[in-house]
Amino acid sequence: MIANQVLEKFEEGTVIANPSPGPRKAIVELTTRCNLNCPMCFRQSWTEELGDISEKLFKKILLEFKEAGGEFLWLGGWGEPLIHKKAIEFAEMIKEEGLKLGINSNGLLLDEDKALKLINIGLDRLVISIDASTQGIYEEIRGGDINELLRTLKFMHEAKKKMGKIYPKIEFSFTLMRRNMNELIPLIELAASHGVNMITITNVIPVKKEFNCEKLYGEKKEEVERLIEKASIKSLEANVGLKIPEFTLKTERSCPFVLNMASCVTWNGLVSPCFNFLHTYKCYIYNVEKTIKQVIFGNATRESLSTIWRKQRYVQFRFRVRFFKYPSCTDCKFHEICHFTSTNELDCWGNAPSCADCLFSRGIILCPI
Repeated sequence: MIANQVLEKFEEGTVIANPSPGPRKAIVELTTRCNLNCPMCFRQSWTEELGDISEKLFKKILLEFKEAGGEFLWLGGWGEPLIHKKAIEFAEMIKEEGLKLGINSNGLLLDEDKALKLINIGLDRLVISIDASTQGIYEEIRGGDINELLRTLKFMHEAKKKMGKIYPKIEFSFTLMRRNMNELIPLIELAASHGVNMITITNVIPVKKEFNCEKLYGEKKEEVERLIEKASIKSLEANVGLKIPEFTLKTERSCPFVLNMASCVTWNGLVSPCFNFLHTYKCYIYNVEKTIKQVIFGNATRESLSTIWRKQRYVQFRFRVRFFKYPSCTDCKFHEICHFTSTNELDCWGNAPSCADCLFSRGIILCPI
């Protein structure tokens, strides 16, 4: 009842809260270019131009993030951050400002020289997207050489031990699909032998119709339950942490980006509330084709991060998401025939934009943040 009254006052335009001066966490997209072309990547279903963040814009974002009380900055987004020619320099700038730093990467551009630099500057977390444990499946999904990646990680692990350092914490991000489900158990063993502390398992959001058969969530599947049970046991044996997604719809919904007070910034300075709304693309939510339109609350090239964060429209959005005042489209009996489910622009409760069928909020999709 109190939440409804507060929401009504927000909608009336009354200022009733004093939001924090800025996001505590931020994902900054250095580039939308990538050295790989993974078939399940969001980049497969978009038509936006490719580009790299300018040094001027990056420095502006960094200083404003710190001034607004920011704590943890991620280099990630929809491209490979290490493809940016100044990625290591930017990482060093972040640590010089006393902030915590994480990098989301496929790792194939991480040579020994870059690895040593990242250790020395004090990188906190390195999350490597890896969807296989064997070269055949890795090449099928990612098109690269897993042995090259593992050699670099082994080098990094040994270098940390020699230098007496525990950072960066190295993690794997594993997109679970039907084609690679048998790779998970061996990957846990690989993680243990290469200094990897954690594996985050996430499900796939199909960006092509033919990928609907790859998803393992939805109907209850005994094979998935057995796999997760075995993986959990193996993680305990190997002393490797395991973050496990949901595979069925639960009543509770919560946004990891809002709960972590996070914002995302594109390579050209557009501020989005989450990874899911970072760009415009097409996907399939429980077999229903959906166009996700980019959601933007400001432009960091013209406004400060603090100004954008405190905009009434953005504050209202975060409040609505915090209490999840949205219909539940994914388990609605009209999901497959309702025109509202074709886009995130509007839902049947009048929310614009809508998070009504967000799989991040369901815990089906996990994102390191």
